[in-house]
Amino acid sequence: MMEQDYYLYIGKGKKQYFSLPAKWVPLHFVETDEGTPTPSIERMTLEALSRPTGTPYLQDLLSPVQNIAIIVDDWTRPTPVADILKVLLPQLANHGFSREHITVVVALGTHEAMKREALEARVGRNVASSYKVVQHNARQSDLVPVKLPGDGRVVKISPEVARADLRVGISSILPHPMAGYGGGPKLIMPGVCDFEYIRDHHMKYVIHPRSMAGITQGNPFYEGCLEVARAVGLHFSMNCVYNQTGQVIRIIGGSLDMAFSEAVEVCFEKLGHPFDEKVDVTITSTYPHTHGHQLFKGLSAPDIVTEDTGAILLVAPVVAPIPAEFLLSFHEVENKSHNNSAAYVKDALSKGKAFLPDKSIDFNMAMSTVFLRPKIRTILVSTAISREEAQTMGFEYSSSLEEGLRLLEKSYPEAKVAIFPSGGLIVPITAWER
Repeated sequence: MMEQDYYLYIGKGKKQYFSLPAKWVPLHFVETDEGTPTPSIERMTLEALSRPTGTPYLQDLLSPVQNIAIIVDDWTRPTPVADILKVLLPQLANHGFSREHITVVVALGTHEAMKREALEARVGRNVASSYKVVQHNARQSDLVPVKLPGDGRVVKISPEVARADLRVGISSILPHPMAGYGGGPKLIMPGVCDFEYIRDHHMKYVIHPRSMAGITQGNPFYEGCLEVARAVGLHFSMNCVYNQTGQVIRIIGGSLDMAFSEAVEVCFEKLGHPFDEKVDVTITSTYPHTHGHQLFKGLSAPDIVTEDTGAILLVAPVVAPIPAEFLLSFHEVENKSHNNSAAYVKDALSKGKAFLPDKSIDFNMAMSTVFLRPKIRTILVSTAISREEAQTMGFEYSSSLEEGLRLLEKSYPEAKVAIFPSGGLIVPITAWER
């Protein structure tokens, strides 16, 4: 073994190695078997199309279809959208669908729109230049109302999605702090829905005790997303499942419900890890959550398995900066709450209200993590985030992983330790109540 025995992922295929203090005991080093070869994205896409779960073959769904919407997630997810489209679009062309009848819809939810270069990287330069590619705007005026079953509630959705005769989704099935797992139904809700509906749903369920990573049964956050997705209709779903290295190991195609359920089972099998007790220190990377304030999703698993009196060393290899507006919003909450932010946020959410009503919903969600998570000491390591920015977000700061380890060794000369090479790709299976 190398002198430095442990590592964190700081990018796709990129590792940062380190060693532990002498008296620290590593109870968990959550690795994956990197020696297992994985098929190409092309092969997995063809497999997903040829063996659908819970639905006919995609080609059998194409008659009498006129217009197709292909709904994809945005660059905050690791989905190999461009590679999948390289296979999917020629398949549709072979069945008589010219590009004039196909629209690619980027399911932004309330995320910021992607710039041209990022959009080309997401869907492929050729697709971006020769197909109609639309980025969803949750506040646009021509969203189309869809009535939900039961009590007459109405959600408004993307007109391109509403007008399509056939809707195909491409997404990643990843642990999600509130929805249990992201992807699948979330492509529709919040992906292509109106701002007000997203806000009301998220704020109502974000603090529900069953709204947590790895849980779908009895999770009202997930169930609310699924209800809208069923009402809108996602006719064929492509679900990417990952291992701990961030590699796609399988793409599962089929119906909204059954393909997603199968993908969740595979995700749980590959990313689930048992814990008999909490640890003193968790060392983790936020990977694959590397876009600005998405890094907070990397805290979901460490918060579950770390003692309240313990500490988390959080390495954040972000490739997009923390938005300035997000940082300024911390001061806004502090001022509104008269420096009692946690109580202010909890009170707003208990009433189903956004505590930052004029800001994007993902700002509210990320900040709810900051203000309502356990008071576990957390040291942030990032070359792209300053000490001042880290402190604004409630973290201590370290300029390097090694410095962070030295700081924690002083406070915890002996410690039981968990190491998550990719903190966004783990589902803790705990022996205690979560």
